[in-house]
Amino acid sequence: MSRGTLYTGLLAAGVMLVLVGAFFATFERKEVTQPVAAHGEASYNRFFALEQTLRRLDAPVTALTTLDPQRLPLRSGDTLVLGDDSSRVDVDDAARIAEWVRGGGHLLLSPGSTVATHTPLFEALNLLDPRAAEFACSTIHPMGSAAGTSADDVQLCGRRFRLNRLGTAVVEASIGDAQDGYLFARARLGAGVVSLLSNLDLLSGNQLRNAGAQQFDWRLLAPNFGLGRIYLVYALDGMSFLKLLLLKGWPALLALSLLLVAWMAMRSERFGPLMPAPAMHRRALLEHVQAAGEFVYRRDSGRSLHNLACQAVLSRWRRRDPASAMLHGDALYARLAQRSQLAPEQVAHAFQSSANAQAFRASIITLARLRSRP
Repeated sequence: MSRGTLYTGLLAAGVMLVLVGAFFATFERKEVTQPVAAHGEASYNRFFALEQTLRRLDAPVTALTTLDPQRLPLRSGDTLVLGDDSSRVDVDDAARIAEWVRGGGHLLLSPGSTVATHTPLFEALNLLDPRAAEFACSTIHPMGSAAGTSADDVQLCGRRFRLNRLGTAVVEASIGDAQDGYLFARARLGAGVVSLLSNLDLLSGNQLRNAGAQQFDWRLLAPNFGLGRIYLVYALDGMSFLKLLLLKGWPALLALSLLLVAWMAMRSERFGPLMPAPAMHRRALLEHVQAAGEFVYRRDSGRSLHNLACQAVLSRWRRRDPASAMLHGDALYARLAQRSQLAPEQVAHAFQSSANAQAFRASIITLARLRSRP
């Protein structure tokens, strides 16, 4: 090994050592949290984060998509958070929930963007006033925070709702007033509590990352917290598709049925022959003649039938025109064409052996015309 090669190798090794040393000297290990889109239950359960938070606090909680009494056995001290449209609650469930609230339950729900006064649930609760109110926002400050804007502040926005005289008289806590409407109102109803919120966004999704939202949600769930189970109904199962189709979609089913019958009638084959059937006493003879002709044609491609037809035509013409008996070939064809008023080429082609079924049919038709001429 030459000295130049040795010096080059040492220089390359030195440069590599310097680079490796600089990398480890400047390298800093950091943990980076990369947010990803929600998947699994978190993608459709708006109260998934709230449910997990309550489980970590050892609070009994159940997430549901139904108001079935077997799965939702409401008892005194329980809390029900209704996250779906309250208008989907039927009359029986509405009466059961209202009776449960008056017996000591806590119901948390939203009237929605359009106040659902005339729904079975709110008619059973008898708290809302049907008068419309304006859209508004209110800033909620965390407890213990200094005055002014804070990073933990949250905004409660939505269309205000109004309470009737009975509801206004039993309000315990509120955001808003009776004149302009409320964004939040907690009203006593019998031995229980109804909490009305313009929307439930502060209980949903990533809002729980904010300290202000956490404290506000804690105060929302406070009335019966620790006394019973918390039920989070994030959606309500509707009626089955088949039942909904039969009840609501019967006009479409009727129209589709008529279209299907019309299509089947158009595409189906005709029932019966296109022409009247021959008489019963002649049907067997016609079938026999047709079968015999098909047999003879398949045996030699119709050559024997063609010869018999040609002989029958020539015999008939020679009896009617004895002078044509001495003619042959083109002269005979010209004589026949003149007497029958047909083209000589057509007559000549009719007396030639047929190459296929179509030519055989054309020749037989021409021969039949010649035979029928007087």
